[in-house]
Amino acid sequence: MNLPGRLSLARLPTPLQRMDRLSEAWGGPTIWVKRDDLTGFEVSGNKIRKLEFHLAAAREAGADTLVTCGAAQSNHCRATALAAAPLGFKTIVLLRTADGGPPARSEANHLLMEMAGADIRYVTPAEYARRDSAMEEAAEEVRAAGGAPWVIAEGASDALGMWGFVAAIEELAAQLEGLPPMAAVWHAASSGGTTAGMAWGADLLGMEAPVVGCCIGETAGEVLERVESIWAQASGPGAPPDPGSRLTLVDAHVGLGYGRATPEELAIGADATRLTGMLLDPTYTGKALVGLKREIEAGRYGVGDHVVFWHTGGGFAAFVEGFHVVR
Repeated sequence: MNLPGRLSLARLPTPLQRMDRLSEAWGGPTIWVKRDDLTGFEVSGNKIRKLEFHLAAAREAGADTLVTCGAAQSNHCRATALAAAPLGFKTIVLLRTADGGPPARSEANHLLMEMAGADIRYVTPAEYARRDSAMEEAAEEVRAAGGAPWVIAEGASDALGMWGFVAAIEELAAQLEGLPPMAAVWHAASSGGTTAGMAWGADLLGMEAPVVGCCIGETAGEVLERVESIWAQASGPGAPPDPGSRLTLVDAHVGLGYGRATPEELAIGADATRLTGMLLDPTYTGKALVGLKREIEAGRYGVGDHVVFWHTGGGFAAFVEGFHVVR
């Protein structure tokens, strides 16, 4: 598979582990977990796969400053700041908070961004709605000061970052050789880059297992719009014939919305940790795993099926006090 330029930043391949205790407790399919929470301690999670391509392009372009954005506890912004540090890039991050001011306390991902030396600028939700133009304004400041910026979209979810998960699907396909057919590759879907790359890669490789995105904050229509926009940017001679045929989006488990979880959902996540030893966050992996459990209970997957749950990281959120949670 021909890929764009790439740096080696993640610890790959990540393991594919069979979780027998979880499968037995839930009484349905055999659950396998793709452990992208193990891409590396400080850069753990799916975002570093996309950043391998963005930071390679930034270096090739002669950039000295990365500009990106996310929520106050953004896994992407944390991974960007920490991956940038040893490469000598400066980092500017626009963080969305409720009032446009810094959080009451520095903790988890936000604390790690500070420790990495990121230039953190806080914006309101209304200001974040125009994040692309706000990042370009920050980039122009860098240019005016004689620097060379490289702008990375939210979540690195664009036509370049997507290749991180085209490559990831190729990695998974090799691990699935000799195993029973998978009924799904289940993952948390939001900014669209991971989902777009998975479906694109699955179509390129002819992988039979359907890619299923469990929406964690937006509707299926909103996520699909983001995914199709990324595909449109990436289309060209090497484009697969129909990546959309590989993709299913499920939005029945959004619940209270992005970054918010009910006591029942938190209890499911805690139970899963006791059965697997994995850390799950209430925004992404925790909510996606809740969705998988409920779909199993509804009969979507049963005994005899095999399902891959893609753990996209987010474990640092376990150290956030009262992380947008309804108790």
